Amino acid sequence: MTENQNAQAPELPKQTEPIKGEVQPQPFCNCWTWHDEKEPGNPDCDCGEEIDMITWRWELPPRRESWVALHDDDKQVIFHPFYSSGTAVIRGNAPMELNRHYYFEVKMLTEPYGTDIMVGIGSEKLNVSEVLYDYRSLLGGTEESYGISYTGAICQNAMVTHDSPGFVKGTLIGVKVDMFQGTLEFFLNREPHGIVVTDLRKHQILYPMLSSTTAQSSLRLTYASSWDESLMVNAARVLAASAPYYDEEGDEEEEEDEMGFLRDVPPGLAKILRMQFWMVLPTMGHQKPEMDAAKSELLPAAIRRKHWHRRW
Repeated sequence: MTENQNAQAPELPKQTEPIKGEVQPQPFCNCWTWHDEKEPGNPDCDCGEEIDMITWRWELPPRRESWVALHDDDKQVIFHPFYSSGTAVIRGNAPMELNRHYYFEVKMLTEPYGTDIMVGIGSEKLNVSEVLYDYRSLLGGTEESYGISYTGAICQNAMVTHDSPGFVKGTLIGVKVDMFQGTLEFFLNREPHGIVVTDLRKHQILYPMLSSTTAQSSLRLTYASSWDESLMVNAARVLAASAPYYDEEGDEEEEEDEMGFLRDVPPGLAKILRMQFWMVLPTMGHQKPEMDAAKSELLPAAIRRKHWHRRW
């Protein structure tokens, strides 16, 4: 059985229907007719991509021809360009090293479906060969990787530890990695979903990663940057967080607008923080796992039903 794009999707059982009151995934902008799976949306949409900052690219794996294709200067990934017969993974060509801060964003260009499409990070020890001909939720399947699924599951060590709205065609997925404190935080359309991992320092090196079981699924790297841990960075974040935001008429806004900036910040610092906007993205802080790490049966029943299909 393959996860071909043209294959008719099986009818989902009742337990996978949206949970009452659950926040549904959304695209970043209105360029995407995300509610209609037959519509391709607008792959030329550059909303949220105004800042030209990409310090690394995706790197083709050895089995590249039928599993992964790269386009647009190695920023756009197309998984299973012909048909799918398992799980494909790709990683960035630059490692994430201790004592630096990293942030990258990808945009989902196709409607996700099938076993899984995941965004996250992983170590060199991650074994990808065993899933080549099987459909798996790869990132977060072992202690060597961490990932967020299009279904909303945030995974590590073969467990769903947190839930989120997930992502659809047109969603911006952000990954913030603090290799000084050892923390990982995911963002959806630049909205925070909490610090979900706190022990990344056990890895000397990690890599940005994507995985997919879905034929002709595609994501594009839209932003990637890093910064050394320093007192200047910490001071800049405190200063930026305390300064008011203004609308176009000059009035103070009660809330941050999506790309608004700080009029009261010195020009030199303002320029840095415009390019490194992720430094001042709001955070929800450390989020307590929604399940006991040793007892998966304690995962709330509604969330357990939502992620019933997950395969490690």
